[in-house]
Amino acid sequence: MNILFWNLKGNNLHEHIKRCLIENNVNVAVFAEYKGMDFRLLGRELNDTYQYIEPNGGCDKIAMFVSTSVNAVIKREQSRYALYLIKINEQQYIFAGVHLQDRHSTDTAVRIETIGRLMNDIKNLEQSSNCNNTIIIGDFNANPYDDELLQMNAFHAVPFKEVIRKSESRTVDGVSYRRLYNPVIHFLSEDGQNYGSFYYPQGSKTPVWHCLDQILLSKALIDTVHSLRYIKKIDEVSLIKRFKPNSDISDHLPLLAELK
Repeated sequence: MNILFWNLKGNNLHEHIKRCLIENNVNVAVFAEYKGMDFRLLGRELNDTYQYIEPNGGCDKIAMFVSTSVNAVIKREQSRYALYLIKINEQQYIFAGVHLQDRHSTDTAVRIETIGRLMNDIKNLEQSSNCNNTIIIGDFNANPYDDELLQMNAFHAVPFKEVIRKSESRTVDGVSYRRLYNPVIHFLSEDGQNYGSFYYPQGSKTPVWHCLDQILLSKALIDTVHSLRYIKKIDEVSLIKRFKPNSDISDHLPLLAELK
């Protein structure tokens, strides 16, 4: 299963998305800041091989576009995220598409509060659907070692499978907090120039490349991640300009994850 996430910066990127979906054989695509797009038109341009999952009006931050081999149903919407039940090749998954509050205008506590609501909704959906194949993908506006990813009352995501294999949860003062797996660190590479999704060099204590766009998985899926990369080129069109994302296209690079 090939999964795409892209923050579009509100631009109309029909041609880039069309080519990206075909080029990478994408099954499930999730988009943020997508207001410049007409996904119904895009579906027709792709000969109805993809379909737009119509939102119910509870979330205007996330859009889902899937191949017709995928059955997807919206189960829960909040202003910053949408939850879906997806079936592909007779296997069921819970998908959460997320776009958290901007890190430059909102503090960490606000994002953690949103994550807490999301994790509670995911837990309820897992129980009601009897499914623990959970995937969370999106623009978290946080890096892998930031509090939003690590804290037990947030995503509680670790970059090492063996930690989750040994202990899926952690108990503090009698309360159990489940761990998620974050594969991003494993796939970052100087050799492959897989640096991150967002370029922000300001500030003496910050890196230049940030991994704001990430994917997290439940324990049941930790061994399914075959590859993960930030796409820099679509059909010979570079998404990079002067070493950073070409903001004429988007200020974020797309994230592509391949699950076995």
